[in-house]
Amino acid sequence: MLKLAWCNLMHERTRLAISVGGVALAVLLILVMAGVFAGSEEHAVAYIKNQPASLWLMQKGVENLHMSSSILPPETVTQARSVAGVAEVVGLLYVGGSLDVGETQVSSYIFAVDGSAPFGGPWQLVAGTAVLGLDEVVLDRDLAARYGLELGDTVNLMGYDLTIAGLSQGTFGIATSITFVNKQALAALMGVSPESASYVLVQTEPGADVDQVAAGVRTAVPDANLLTQAEFIASDKAMIRQMGTDIIRAMSGVAYVVGLLVIGLTVYTATVERAHEYGVLKAVGANTGDLLRVVFAQATLSTALGFVAGVGLSYGVAVLVGRLLPEMLILIEPALWLRQIPVLAVITALAALLPLGRISRLDPMVVFRA
Repeated sequence: MLKLAWCNLMHERTRLAISVGGVALAVLLILVMAGVFAGSEEHAVAYIKNQPASLWLMQKGVENLHMSSSILPPETVTQARSVAGVAEVVGLLYVGGSLDVGETQVSSYIFAVDGSAPFGGPWQLVAGTAVLGLDEVVLDRDLAARYGLELGDTVNLMGYDLTIAGLSQGTFGIATSITFVNKQALAALMGVSPESASYVLVQTEPGADVDQVAAGVRTAVPDANLLTQAEFIASDKAMIRQMGTDIIRAMSGVAYVVGLLVIGLTVYTATVERAHEYGVLKAVGANTGDLLRVVFAQATLSTALGFVAGVGLSYGVAVLVGRLLPEMLILIEPALWLRQIPVLAVITALAALLPLGRISRLDPMVVFRA
């Protein structure tokens, strides 16, 4: 029956192309919208994920990086460094602000660590230096290119003119950018000591038990909140979902429903349009069970072809959009499209079943009269 179904599909390739194309476009819509949502979440936690710190200390009551304010006293770094199993400790200052590029204002997450810190600054520096003077800044390369900026040019950050001393990569997102400045300058702007920290990043020694080190840090710094990197990322993603990405999530949900409806309608229409072929099969002796197997085989084949084409198109669109709009990350991982297979299988089966009653009642004589 599978071979018969394939021959039947290939008999009218234009009709097959339309069916496959409808499914492919629906899958493209579902995956791209879900990928935009996943990409916006991924960029929001990019700084946390790209730092080699297993543990993060923050002010008591704080559990997020975004939309939060945290200040820890200068002795926090020393206290954390004294714990057995700790390899490196870095004090980070952070604040949300705006970057003025000409007449354009770009929201920015502003980070600052000491120039001698082993990490905490740009994780991909593509030009210039990350050791910054009081009036220097590191911007994302794609952000700079968008506004025609180069090393040595000046931008205004929170009311202060700063010279671009370095260019980073992977720090420009759909909603905001990541900017790095001198720690003493940011401390003066925030009105705190340069030895203070918004967050303290703790890197454990190779082979050390993270849970054991975490317990030691909690004892050494009882007045601070401690989260593992995974916990901090999960907490920040939850915060992002409560912010502007709720809109993206809603759009993704609508796209998902529309996509499934398109797939169902495409399969249903393709099945009904082949009623003549099914009448021929019935005229030559096929029973209802035979027709059922042919209908399901044809619906499954056309949906499978459309699904494969849609997944391929989705990756192509993600790459193209990434080149044209570097700040928009469309993240399409295998788990994303693999989750769609059971749902598409159910939708395909239901869409093929709906016209089955009509097909089973076909009068074979209609075929010969036609």
